[in-house]
Amino acid sequence: MILVTGATGQLGLHIVQQLAVRLPEAGVGRLAVSVRNPERAAALAARGIEVRRGNFDETEALRATFAGATRLVIVSTDGPKAQRIAQHRNAIEAARAAGVEHILYTSFLGADAASPSEFAQVHADSEAALAASGVAYTILRNGMYADFLPMTFAGALSCGLLQLPAGEGRASYLSRSELAGAIAAAAVAPRLEKRIYELTGQTAQDYHDLAARVGAATGKTLRYEPLGEDAYAAMLEGAGMSAWLARAMANMYTAVAANNMARTTNDFAALVGHPPKSIDCLIAEFFRAV
Repeated sequence: MILVTGATGQLGLHIVQQLAVRLPEAGVGRLAVSVRNPERAAALAARGIEVRRGNFDETEALRATFAGATRLVIVSTDGPKAQRIAQHRNAIEAARAAGVEHILYTSFLGADAASPSEFAQVHADSEAALAASGVAYTILRNGMYADFLPMTFAGALSCGLLQLPAGEGRASYLSRSELAGAIAAAAVAPRLEKRIYELTGQTAQDYHDLAARVGAATGKTLRYEPLGEDAYAAMLEGAGMSAWLARAMANMYTAVAANNMARTTNDFAALVGHPPKSIDCLIAEFFRAV
């Protein structure tokens, strides 16, 4: 049985939907999910997918949640750094104690304890915990979500200026749906060739280029101007974002400035059987309404 955590979240739900397509009879009897609030997963239960209550803050209870799962897809949680690190460690330990045979973990491109990115630091700790667990595992490092580009460019589409602390760094983008498809493919694969898959877009662009491409797609004249990390975090907080998330988003772009998100690989195609969408295709998809 494959069990997916966080199945009412945006990435987790996409993964479950992709698995239901890939598994015989929509995964009935072969697919389960772990969620904090089972009532929110009623639609999944109605499709014959087993719904279990699971809370990453409750290690003992998680053992029962994960019992009987041969493959476990741990979808990383949200929250401040220390909270996420503790939750991921709890989930990995519970999986080990429950006898899970193989863990697949959704990580982050550029995961490194020395990265300026809080997200990368969290995932580096989780990857180390997996390596020390004694359980077979596969790490799926996700690139930047194209789904967030409209939010990133929202202000620029109004004033013509995109400001980010990304310097002259480059990043590659994929959609959340594409990433879910690759993760689902890995979860059902009878054999995986690698321990770490880096799921990237076809190409990596700097934000001067991205601004030009989004401008062309929306009929706007846009330009990009690098901004300091502190100034960007303050701007996000001023817009109502929580302090921890504003800082985490800001230092994520600081990691982009260091080209920590610029890698491109063929790992996506190796899992799915075709390349990811081009950046222009993604821009057309996510800026269609604009």
